[in-house]
Amino acid sequence: MKNITTILFDIDGTLLDTREFILQAFEHALRTHEYEVPDREEISAQVGKHLEECYIALSGSKKSLQKLVQAHKNFQDQNFHLSAMFLGVRETLEHLRGKGYKIAAVTTRFKRTAFQTLKDADILDFFDAVIYGDDVAAVKPDPEPLFKALQILNEKPEYTVMIGDSHLDIEAGKNAGTKTIRATYGFHKDQMHEPEPDLFIEDIKDLLKIL
Repeated sequence: MKNITTILFDIDGTLLDTREFILQAFEHALRTHEYEVPDREEISAQVGKHLEECYIALSGSKKSLQKLVQAHKNFQDQNFHLSAMFLGVRETLEHLRGKGYKIAAVTTRFKRTAFQTLKDADILDFFDAVIYGDDVAAVKPDPEPLFKALQILNEKPEYTVMIGDSHLDIEAGKNAGTKTIRATYGFHKDQMHEPEPDLFIEDIKDLLKIL
Protein backbone atom coordinates (compact mmCIF):
# COMPACT_ATOMS: atom_id res chain seq x y z
CA MET A 1 0.00 0.00 0.00
CA LYS A 2 1.81 3.09 -1.30
CA ASN A 3 1.91 6.74 -0.22
CA ILE A 4 0.42 6.09 3.22
CA THR A 5 1.63 8.35 6.02
CA THR A 6 -1.19 7.92 8.54
CA ILE A 7 -2.96 4.93 10.08
CA LEU A 8 -6.33 5.08 11.87
CA PHE A 9 -7.21 2.04 13.96
CA ASP A 10 -10.56 0.96 15.29
CA ILE A 11 -10.13 -0.36 18.85
CA ASP A 12 -12.70 -3.07 19.65
CA GLY A 13 -12.13 -6.21 17.60
CA THR A 14 -9.08 -4.71 15.90
CA LEU A 15 -6.55 -3.88 18.62
CA LEU A 16 -8.37 -5.23 21.66
CA ASP A 17 -10.38 -8.41 22.10
CA THR A 18 -13.31 -6.88 23.96
CA ARG A 19 -15.91 -9.43 22.88
CA GLU A 20 -16.75 -10.66 26.39
CA PHE A 21 -16.34 -7.18 27.89
CA ILE A 22 -19.04 -5.87 25.53
CA LEU A 23 -21.40 -8.85 25.13
CA GLN A 24 -21.58 -9.67 28.84
CA ALA A 25 -22.40 -6.02 29.58
CA PHE A 26 -25.38 -6.14 27.21
CA GLU A 27 -26.54 -9.48 28.63
CA HIS A 28 -26.21 -8.23 32.21
CA ALA A 29 -28.12 -5.00 31.60
CA LEU A 30 -30.99 -6.66 29.72
CA ARG A 31 -31.29 -9.47 32.26
CA THR A 32 -31.14 -7.05 35.22
CA HIS A 33 -34.08 -5.07 33.87
CA GLU A 34 -36.05 -8.19 32.91
CA TYR A 35 -35.77 -7.97 29.14
CA GLU A 36 -35.38 -11.03 26.98
CA VAL A 37 -31.71 -11.49 26.16
CA PRO A 38 -31.19 -12.00 22.41
CA ASP A 39 -28.61 -14.44 21.11
CA ARG A 40 -25.08 -13.18 20.77
CA GLU A 41 -25.26 -12.91 17.00
CA GLU A 42 -28.11 -10.42 17.32
CA ILE A 43 -26.27 -8.43 19.99
CA SER A 44 -23.05 -8.44 17.95
CA ALA A 45 -24.88 -6.96 14.97
CA GLN A 46 -25.57 -3.84 17.05
CA VAL A 47 -22.04 -3.37 18.36
CA GLY A 48 -20.32 -0.29 16.97
CA LYS A 49 -23.36 1.94 17.19
CA HIS A 50 -24.17 4.43 19.96
CA LEU A 51 -25.08 2.58 23.15
CA GLU A 52 -28.56 4.12 23.29
CA GLU A 53 -29.24 3.05 19.72
CA CYS A 54 -28.15 -0.50 20.54
CA TYR A 55 -30.50 -0.78 23.51
CA ILE A 56 -33.50 0.61 21.62
CA ALA A 57 -32.95 -2.09 19.00
CA LEU A 58 -32.33 -4.90 21.49
CA SER A 59 -35.12 -4.06 23.95
CA GLY A 60 -37.63 -2.79 21.40
CA SER A 61 -38.40 0.16 23.67
CA LYS A 62 -37.13 3.49 24.98
CA LYS A 63 -38.87 2.98 28.32
CA SER A 64 -35.91 1.81 30.42
CA LEU A 65 -33.20 3.22 28.16
CA GLN A 66 -31.21 5.16 30.76
CA LYS A 67 -31.42 2.32 33.28
CA LEU A 68 -30.11 -0.14 30.70
CA VAL A 69 -27.25 2.16 29.72
CA GLN A 70 -26.31 2.74 33.35
CA ALA A 71 -26.36 -1.00 34.13
CA HIS A 72 -24.13 -1.56 31.10
CA LYS A 73 -21.64 1.06 32.29
CA ASN A 74 -21.67 -0.25 35.86
CA PHE A 75 -20.89 -3.77 34.64
CA GLN A 76 -17.98 -2.60 32.51
CA ASP A 77 -16.56 -0.45 35.32
CA GLN A 78 -16.27 -3.63 37.39
CA ASN A 79 -15.01 -5.96 34.66
CA PHE A 80 -12.13 -4.40 32.77
CA HIS A 81 -10.35 -7.74 33.10
CA LEU A 82 -12.60 -9.06 30.31
CA SER A 83 -10.72 -6.89 27.79
CA ALA A 84 -7.45 -8.21 26.37
CA MET A 85 -5.02 -7.16 23.66
CA PHE A 86 -4.83 -9.33 20.55
CA LEU A 87 -1.53 -11.16 20.10
CA GLY A 88 0.88 -9.22 17.93
CA VAL A 89 -0.61 -5.77 18.52
CA ARG A 90 2.34 -4.35 20.46
CA GLU A 91 4.87 -5.74 17.98
CA THR A 92 2.89 -4.28 15.08
CA LEU A 93 2.48 -0.85 16.66
CA GLU A 94 6.19 -0.73 17.50
CA HIS A 95 7.03 -1.61 13.88
CA LEU A 96 4.71 1.04 12.45
CA ARG A 97 6.02 3.64 14.89
CA GLY A 98 9.56 2.77 13.91
CA LYS A 99 8.73 3.37 10.25
CA GLY A 100 7.49 6.86 11.04
CA TYR A 101 3.76 6.49 10.52
CA LYS A 102 1.37 8.76 12.38
CA ILE A 103 -1.08 6.60 14.30
CA ALA A 104 -4.50 7.34 15.79
CA ALA A 105 -7.32 5.29 17.26
CA VAL A 106 -10.94 6.02 16.39
CA THR A 107 -13.67 4.37 18.45
CA THR A 108 -17.40 4.71 19.03
CA ARG A 109 -16.94 3.76 22.69
CA PHE A 110 -16.95 6.65 25.14
CA LYS A 111 -13.73 7.74 26.83
CA ARG A 112 -14.65 6.48 30.31
CA THR A 113 -14.13 2.83 29.28
CA ALA A 114 -12.11 3.02 26.05
CA PHE A 115 -9.31 5.03 27.68
CA GLN A 116 -9.09 2.54 30.54
CA THR A 117 -8.88 -0.51 28.28
CA LEU A 118 -6.13 1.12 26.20
CA LYS A 119 -4.30 2.09 29.40
CA ASP A 120 -4.61 -1.42 30.83
CA ALA A 121 -3.17 -2.81 27.58
CA ASP A 122 -0.29 -0.32 27.94
CA ILE A 123 -0.53 0.91 24.34
CA LEU A 124 -1.77 4.49 24.81
CA ASP A 125 1.67 5.94 24.10
CA PHE A 126 1.67 4.56 20.56
CA PHE A 127 -1.11 6.96 19.49
CA ASP A 128 -0.71 10.54 18.34
CA ALA A 129 -4.46 10.98 18.88
CA VAL A 130 -7.44 8.99 20.16
CA ILE A 131 -10.95 9.97 19.11
CA TYR A 132 -13.68 8.65 21.41
CA GLY A 133 -17.41 8.45 20.76
CA ASP A 134 -18.11 11.40 23.05
CA ASP A 135 -15.62 13.61 21.16
CA VAL A 136 -17.90 13.91 18.13
CA ALA A 137 -21.54 14.56 17.24
CA ALA A 138 -21.70 11.66 14.76
CA VAL A 139 -19.89 8.32 15.02
CA LYS A 140 -18.76 5.82 12.36
CA PRO A 141 -19.86 5.28 9.59
CA ASP A 142 -20.05 9.08 9.54
CA PRO A 143 -16.58 10.40 8.60
CA GLU A 144 -16.56 13.04 11.37
CA PRO A 145 -14.35 11.10 13.83
CA LEU A 146 -11.86 10.30 11.08
CA PHE A 147 -11.75 13.92 9.95
CA LYS A 148 -11.23 14.99 13.57
CA ALA A 149 -8.25 12.64 13.90
CA LEU A 150 -6.75 13.87 10.63
CA GLN A 151 -7.21 17.47 11.70
CA ILE A 152 -5.25 16.80 14.89
CA LEU A 153 -2.55 14.97 12.93
CA ASN A 154 -2.52 17.60 10.18
CA GLU A 155 -2.82 14.87 7.54
CA LYS A 156 -4.97 14.24 4.46
CA PRO A 157 -7.39 11.36 3.77
CA GLU A 158 -5.66 10.34 0.54
CA TYR A 159 -2.51 9.46 2.52
CA THR A 160 -4.43 7.60 5.23
CA VAL A 161 -5.67 4.06 5.81
CA MET A 162 -8.55 3.13 8.13
CA ILE A 163 -8.25 -0.33 9.71
CA GLY A 164 -11.17 -2.03 11.44
CA ASP A 165 -13.16 -5.24 11.82
CA SER A 166 -16.62 -3.82 11.10
CA HIS A 167 -18.42 -2.67 7.98
CA LEU A 168 -18.93 0.60 9.89
CA ASP A 169 -15.14 1.13 9.92
CA ILE A 170 -14.89 0.48 6.20
CA GLU A 171 -17.86 2.71 5.40
CA ALA A 172 -16.37 5.48 7.55
CA GLY A 173 -13.06 5.19 5.72
CA LYS A 174 -14.73 5.32 2.33
CA ASN A 175 -16.89 8.26 3.42
CA ALA A 176 -13.75 10.09 4.53
CA GLY A 177 -11.81 9.25 1.38
CA THR A 178 -9.18 7.02 3.01
CA LYS A 179 -7.86 3.61 2.00
CA THR A 180 -9.43 0.77 4.02
CA ILE A 181 -8.31 -2.54 5.51
CA ARG A 182 -10.73 -4.96 7.15
CA ALA A 183 -9.56 -7.21 9.99
CA THR A 184 -11.30 -10.57 9.59
CA TYR A 185 -10.17 -11.88 13.00
CA GLY A 186 -12.22 -9.39 15.04
CA PHE A 187 -15.58 -8.90 16.65
CA HIS A 188 -17.48 -8.89 13.35
CA LYS A 189 -15.63 -11.73 11.65
CA ASP A 190 -18.82 -13.65 10.86
CA GLN A 191 -20.64 -10.72 9.29
CA MET A 192 -20.82 -9.86 5.62
CA HIS A 193 -17.72 -8.18 4.20
CA GLU A 194 -19.57 -5.29 2.61
CA PRO A 195 -18.63 -2.72 1.56
CA GLU A 196 -15.48 -4.14 0.01
CA PRO A 197 -12.27 -2.82 1.62
CA ASP A 198 -9.07 -2.26 -0.28
CA LEU A 199 -7.46 -5.16 1.60
CA PHE A 200 -8.28 -7.87 4.17
CA ILE A 201 -5.99 -9.03 6.98
CA GLU A 202 -6.41 -12.27 8.95
CA ASP A 203 -3.92 -11.26 11.65
CA ILE A 204 -2.79 -7.86 12.93
CA LYS A 205 0.79 -8.85 12.08
CA ASP A 206 -0.16 -9.00 8.39
CA LEU A 207 0.31 -5.22 8.50
CA LEU A 208 4.05 -5.80 8.87
CA LYS A 209 4.08 -7.00 5.25
CA ILE A 210 1.63 -4.41 3.93
CA LEU A 211 2.86 -1.14 5.50
